[in-house]
Amino acid sequence: MMTNEMYTWANDMYPLVKKRFEERYASRMNLIGNIAGIVNQNELNYELQGLGGYGELPVYEGGELSYADGTKSFITTVTPVERALALPVSYKKAKIDMVGEADRTGLRLADSAYMTVISEFYRVFGNAFTSKGADGEAWASDAHPVDTDKTATFSNLITDELSVSAICAAQAKAASFVTADGLPFIANFDLLLVSPELEAVAREICGEDALLTPACGLGGQNGMKYMVCGGGSLGLTGKQWAIADSMLLPEVLKLVYITEPSVVVSPRENPLMTDYIAYVDFAFGFGDARPIIFANPA
Repeated sequence: MMTNEMYTWANDMYPLVKKRFEERYASRMNLIGNIAGIVNQNELNYELQGLGGYGELPVYEGGELSYADGTKSFITTVTPVERALALPVSYKKAKIDMVGEADRTGLRLADSAYMTVISEFYRVFGNAFTSKGADGEAWASDAHPVDTDKTATFSNLITDELSVSAICAAQAKAASFVTADGLPFIANFDLLLVSPELEAVAREICGEDALLTPACGLGGQNGMKYMVCGGGSLGLTGKQWAIADSMLLPEVLKLVYITEPSVVVSPRENPLMTDYIAYVDFAFGFGDARPIIFANPA
């Protein structure tokens, strides 16, 4: 004869799974918030507008006002995609050690959710040389249109191997950028993004204590920081690297959630088995190329 707990154990265990899932995911995701702007919304699409405004403000002499006629920046549309994974759990394992089984279930599902999101984050950088954006060019390109008129272009792509002189050359290159409304683009390229193979070089250039951590927050603090932006053949690889403005990068690189990673319980008809499901509805999107310069040495 089945006892009542055979019908309720899955829901009894759920708060423990949920707590472990949320703690684990939050502890691992903190760093991405330093690089990408995080957006939570209830719309199917998110529109990401390029940097810049409506041009230089004209002199006002007390008469007629001059009116802006719209921005000339490109607009990127980001469309989140649902991801889900079910993990079956048995009543037998739960009744022997419910706390332990909840801990293992929440941890495993949180790690899967984290690796799903971080893998997409890496892919944004790994595909930066090929995947085209709103302006018709890859994020790393030597032919970005300055504005929607497409009469002038700029390049945020170099081929130099990582070195102090290459970083200086990249910063000098960015000094010539203008915004879509024709004004000088002012940036502080204080964040070095490297492949795993280049971490030792980055540490030598930036300093032993220059690794970007969640505690660093947004914006340059105590000189240039670096971050390894790849792993498991995803992201930047080999000799690839990039330099970015850490304050502006989250304005042009977005992690858009419709639903942040969460875990739900789905009991089966068989009361001796239940499914705990990790679910997330998200996408990354990149917009303006000016705050980041990529290097893709041969």
